[in-house]
Amino acid sequence: MSYLQICLCFLVLAGAFALVSLGILLMRSSTAIKEVGEITEDLKVTVSKANVTLDDVNYKLDQLNAPVEAVNGFFVRRQEKTGILGTIINIKDMIFGVHSND
Repeated sequence: MSYLQICLCFLVLAGAFALVSLGILLMRSSTAIKEVGEITEDLKVTVSKANVTLDDVNYKLDQLNAPVEAVNGFFVRRQEKTGILGTIINIKDMIFGVHSND
């Protein structure tokens, strides 16, 4: 065998090794991509559950805010409503929970 044939054998063996290595890399990459897709689906479910929980918390906080504002209405005087008519409107606001835009 000549040096040229030995070099060609090494070159062919190196190419075969590179192709086998590339095939293994692509198979593992496809498995990793499939797992990332599954994790993404799980993440979407988790985020939707978190959104529902946050909506519930916001709703409960809004419900708690109305009594706090009603109690606050006893201690904070509004300057724009004065006299008997203003007092009647303030009592109506505290009872029915209707608030003006200040």
